Amino acid sequence: MFSESVLHIGIAQSLFGAFVLATKKRVEISDRILVACLLTFAFKFGLYLMHLEHSEFFDLAFSMGLMPLTFGPYLYLYTTYLVERKVRFEYTDLLHFLPFVIVTACYFIFFKDVVDFNEVNYFQNDYYLWVRILYGIIFIISIVAYTVFTYVKLWRFRKDMASNFSYWTRQLRLLWLNFIPALFVLLFLIYFIAGAINAFSFKKVFDISALSHIGLTIIAFAISYFGVRQMSLFRPVYIKVAKERPEIANDAKESAEDGAQIERKTKVRFTEEEAQALIVKLNRHMEEERPYINPELTLYDLSSQLNLTKNELTDLLNNHIGKNFFAFVNEFRLKAVIRKFENPDFGHYTIIAIAYDCGFNSKSTFNSIFKQHTGQTPSEYKKAVETS
Repeated sequence: MFSESVLHIGIAQSLFGAFVLATKKRVEISDRILVACLLTFAFKFGLYLMHLEHSEFFDLAFSMGLMPLTFGPYLYLYTTYLVERKVRFEYTDLLHFLPFVIVTACYFIFFKDVVDFNEVNYFQNDYYLWVRILYGIIFIISIVAYTVFTYVKLWRFRKDMASNFSYWTRQLRLLWLNFIPALFVLLFLIYFIAGAINAFSFKKVFDISALSHIGLTIIAFAISYFGVRQMSLFRPVYIKVAKERPEIANDAKESAEDGAQIERKTKVRFTEEEAQALIVKLNRHMEEERPYINPELTLYDLSSQLNLTKNELTDLLNNHIGKNFFAFVNEFRLKAVIRKFENPDFGHYTIIAIAYDCGFNSKSTFNSIFKQHTGQTPSEYKKAVETS
């Protein structure tokens, strides 16, 4: 009875989460991947529920053991499409589900009626012991590999954040995506240990199906909550000069990872004379148009405003100005803050109001940058200016 209640809760949450994600104001490819993942959860729960009523029609091994091979690919692909600037789904990514397809096909073609994946009989010394052991190895490799792939993808994204963004937030850092794989691995370990105890003792000490359902329901809640809250990392860039510089429009479609690799390998694109002219143009644009007051200014935004590709702007900043994008933009914000500190007309403004007005969107980031460049806290600096 308890198990059935958990299954109903899991189905309801998975379907509700999928519905909310699918009806967001702006649905990204990454959101669609989460929708597919949650629908797979609901399908898995539904299969097991139907197995309880009609075991002759609904295969328990497929629901309990084979479908979890899709969860790692879903998590990795969601992370990939969230942190990379892709505008369409690449169907080659479906190859990540190939192990699931192959294992499932082999099971239903060769082993459906002869192999029992029940953990109590898992290590029974029979002719098909090798099949069960092989499946267990594939399952463990899938969990470990895709968890590692996901963390590596997040590490690379965070490493290159300063080259692409002028701001940092919890949502931008994707801290919740540290939690989901860790939770997935933790629940898998609990499931694995309980199943191993059952297998080696040849009796049902733990109800691992109930543990699996509880774990996946928790993950469904977490994915639904954080997935709905997660903002798009890359807003679409509308470039008026796309007809004149089509490579810029193409550049907006490049992935962030590919861009980062190009940036690391980029040679000097400009002569010194060209670079100096562009630096003058860039500084004039920053002073006159003040794009830095946009708290979510990205490398893509600024490069489109200057009629440059993102890699051209990155090359200009890194090789000719000697700063990354984050440092460059926030220095202009800092100068704007200091000018307002020194202007009596802004004396009645609070420090944080001035900071936000100049483009900062994080108090901690503002305080850190201010102290790093001036050697004083904002309040100390403002007080010194007012008493001088």
